[in-house]
Amino acid sequence: MANSLDVYSMINKLQFHYWFSDKTHSMDALVHNKCEREQLEITKVIAKLCRVSINLETEPSGKGGLKSWLSVTAKQPKKVAPSKIALVNILVGACMATPLQASVGVATTMLLDRLLMDAALDEPLPEQRRQAIEQLKADAAQLMPLLDQSTVLKKRRSNFYDLLRKYQKVKSISVAITDQAKVIVTEEQVVVRDAFKTYLVSSNALAPLVLEHAQIEIISPVLVTGKHKWRGLHNGVPISFVMKSADFMAMVQSGKVEFKSGSSITCTLEIEKKMNSAGAERIISYNILSVASYAENGKTTVTPASEAKQKQPGVSKRQLDLFGN
Repeated sequence: MANSLDVYSMINKLQFHYWFSDKTHSMDALVHNKCEREQLEITKVIAKLCRVSINLETEPSGKGGLKSWLSVTAKQPKKVAPSKIALVNILVGACMATPLQASVGVATTMLLDRLLMDAALDEPLPEQRRQAIEQLKADAAQLMPLLDQSTVLKKRRSNFYDLLRKYQKVKSISVAITDQAKVIVTEEQVVVRDAFKTYLVSSNALAPLVLEHAQIEIISPVLVTGKHKWRGLHNGVPISFVMKSADFMAMVQSGKVEFKSGSSITCTLEIEKKMNSAGAERIISYNILSVASYAENGKTTVTPASEAKQKQPGVSKRQLDLFGN
């Protein structure tokens, strides 16, 4: 009778199968090498999220298009539960077959549900095996937010499919989980050429992060009009930023606000970001959208624009009261 360890040993390797538009079984070595690099980087990211140190080994290609197998093992097998390695394999397989706008969770569930079925058995599935698979589902579910939000995974996967999109010979690719003997234990997840574009990241720009009530100590203000950047300290870190608050800039230029050592502002800070070719985030600019208050010599002054904004909810409430609401 199969036990939980048998389940984990079944989830042993990742099979990548490139299907070609001709009858050959060869692929441009540079393209293949670059594709494998993206696969390996994706696997390393997922292993890190699963908190397991791994070794990666690739095995010779097989016949029928071009097949390769990626073997994931723990660096310290005696200290790592077999379920951890099984989880890495399942999540990598699911990630490679998940379009940009979809959740990795859907493909993960499909792969694990496939393991619940065994056409060779007419008898009910052993309870230990069922429990092991359900536990893998639960462990995977906890990681879904991290997987779906990871810019590194999105970009690496995009790089992979962009390489294949530009290499006309590949008509599709499939990913499957196999056991130690390379027998497929899940259905091959096939991605056809027409679908490659649905995996691509169209822009490296990321949604900006907007921080309300950010505290910035002013190092070097800009007193003239133009695109010059201010300098300041945010959480103790020096930053250069653009003052986009026209109201506050007018106060500075008119002399209503004078900056001295230790002067600071409380503001709405926008942090613009983009990702590099590896999917790592980097900050490209800081912008001050509005200033709520400024402090000089220990005295804090609320800006007129902020005062007007604070009064607005009260006005709206009185207006509603007039109508009996």
